[in-house]
Amino acid sequence: MWQNNKYTFSIIIIVTATIFVSALALYQNAYAHQRQLFTIGNDDYLFVVGSLNEPIFVDDKTGVDMAAYLPDPNDPVNSKANGTKPIVGLENMLKVELAAGDKKKVLNFEPAYQNPGHYEAPFFPTIETTYNYTLFGNINGTEFRATWTCSPAESEPMSDNSTKQISDGVMRKALLGSFGCPQPRTDLGFPEPYLANNEISKKLTELEN
Repeated sequence: MWQNNKYTFSIIIIVTATIFVSALALYQNAYAHQRQLFTIGNDDYLFVVGSLNEPIFVDDKTGVDMAAYLPDPNDPVNSKANGTKPIVGLENMLKVELAAGDKKKVLNFEPAYQNPGHYEAPFFPTIETTYNYTLFGNINGTEFRATWTCSPAESEPMSDNSTKQISDGVMRKALLGSFGCPQPRTDLGFPEPYLANNEISKKLTELEN
């Protein structure tokens, strides 16, 4: 009898631990991007922005990953809330400016395949540094410009529920979560240490000189 109870108790512990780990993974994935809630003109918009294929590494293909919603008034920063509605057609209204140091590049968004309200702008990060993603354009007659900045892997997710005037007709009402900056691939190389393309280019330049 005791052995049966002990077996049942062990099964319960294993199932509970599995559920906890799964829930933790879902939570982490849900907040691997940064959410910003805005009032633009007379309407609220929730933008969820991060990088494709996180975690990202130097020389790997990634991109700006953006999702846009009309939020649920009862749970406005939750993109999974029942009243949340995806916004389509923003590829015609918004672009994204990448910035790393003094280098900048503007990319167009493309709708993600079979995922309404999601948009992608692919690129390859070539160095390990802080990247800024600035969304800009015109949304229903209101000029919009806002920036998302990556955070080092060890940083805690950001949270700010204060109201901030961004520009004429644009108010930020909440900020939640973060996304990681590109990481070096040095420790991932096998069987030889990995050398980034940028480092190879520098060494070739030094040899030519």
